[in-house]
Amino acid sequence: MELTNREIFFKTKEEVKNKNLEISDNEIFLLIEKVNNYQNYTNLILNFDKNLANLNFFNELKERLFNGEPIQYILNSAPFVDLDIYVDQRVLIPRVETEELVTKTRYFIEKLELEHKAIGDMCTGSGCIALFMKNSFKDSQIYGSDISQDALEVASQNSKNLNLDINFLCGDKTKPFIELGVKFDVFISNPPYVQNKEDIEEKVKKNEPMNAIYSEDGVAFYRDVFQNYRKFMNDKFMMAFEINYDQEHQLTELVEEYFPSDKKYMFLKDIYGLTRFLFILKGYKYDQIN
Repeated sequence: MELTNREIFFKTKEEVKNKNLEISDNEIFLLIEKVNNYQNYTNLILNFDKNLANLNFFNELKERLFNGEPIQYILNSAPFVDLDIYVDQRVLIPRVETEELVTKTRYFIEKLELEHKAIGDMCTGSGCIALFMKNSFKDSQIYGSDISQDALEVASQNSKNLNLDINFLCGDKTKPFIELGVKFDVFISNPPYVQNKEDIEEKVKKNEPMNAIYSEDGVAFYRDVFQNYRKFMNDKFMMAFEINYDQEHQLTELVEEYFPSDKKYMFLKDIYGLTRFLFILKGYKYDQIN
């Protein structure tokens, strides 16, 4: 049986309604685009009354969506600022908060005219942070580390897909950077920081790698960085972290414990009004930042 793109859209929309599923029209559109190999939504609309290319393939993807699998894994694609990142179940799906982290970091580097010859990304996952920094600062040497070899395979694939050269290292926390002997001007990380599993949505628990989200000690990764930063950071530097909304007090104590008196640090909120970012600077002032 042949169906047009329009017919399959409304048929699927009715199924979603009857099954009381939380699936948006846009997700259905994206499946149709995938099956037809359309490049964008405009391409779909221009061909809305043409036949769907492969009904069986569409039904396979639809069942995955109906079963709660994230659309990004089904499409093997997730937007990250101005990049298209390949993702699958081996890596965390990039979040809007992490987009904020990297765009704020880029802003500070440019606003303060910070050195950025070498930039490190700990817990790189899909590589989205490292790739964004390389795309923003083409002349910088970018290093990304992760304990998961599976994640690094995805990151390396993204590096090739986007033609952005990243030095990926396998190892726990800061250890691979220390062993390599590299020194960074900028260090950025979105480590596993959720300590309370009740804060994690069931859909995320079911589909995404928990070791990229959950940590029995929510500040373990930050503590490791703070304890060892002299081994892999230059004398002047900026560090940028994504953090959990409830960690400001703990991290303040750790910053005060491990960094000298001449450091500067600030906590910033995300678009939802939650404390989500920590920036630490040494050898720089940030008074002129609006």
